[in-house]
Amino acid sequence: METMERDAEYIANQCKYIRKMFSLTQENLADTSGLTVRTIQKVESGRHVPEVQTLRSLARGLGFDITVFSKLTPEEEKRQQEEMERALKKTVLVPTSPIRKPNDFYSRNREWHGLLFNAGAVEAGNALELTAAISDWMTDLDGIWDMSSAGQRLEYSAAISALCLELEGLGYLTHFGHFRQQHMHDKGMILDIGMITFLPKAGRDGVRYGIVTLEDPWEVPEQDRPKL
Repeated sequence: METMERDAEYIANQCKYIRKMFSLTQENLADTSGLTVRTIQKVESGRHVPEVQTLRSLARGLGFDITVFSKLTPEEEKRQQEEMERALKKTVLVPTSPIRKPNDFYSRNREWHGLLFNAGAVEAGNALELTAAISDWMTDLDGIWDMSSAGQRLEYSAAISALCLELEGLGYLTHFGHFRQQHMHDKGMILDIGMITFLPKAGRDGVRYGIVTLEDPWEVPEQDRPKL
């Protein structure tokens, strides 16, 4: 990309088009790319030529190669359109919110068909130990949540939220969300996946968004996909 011309207006249009294709706000894209909202605004203004590293972060956050911001020939545009159509089938935007008190977990947890944990943003060893403990709790609850009494569920939720608050004291929030995935060949097989993501505390610590790219043979359920 370093040797390619970076056209500020083209990049701005591409960024806005793909962001809106996935129904992302500028704040959502800032979350997924690790950039500031101000940076997204500058890119989409078309008045500034973004740095290559900024484009790499944007492309990663959107689930594409950095070449998505390069001007293309008609043949390349056709291939890119096909890639975007495939991305709509394989990419899901997941809203998550922090666990701080028992009801943050109690009211949202259920039996999941699968669990996804992401502690990639956690570096400190003591914080990683807590992320492992929270993940173990979630895994241990698999298969027993539905058969537990309301009182037992509340006890479990209190234990998990206490660990989450301890982790917050070390500078990280435990974000909880879920998404659905559909089997590519058996369209009736739709699974609910619980997701726990450990994120550094930010200026805004409410709802955050992450992008998950599904592996074969899974894709986003047809009714959940944004439209081109």
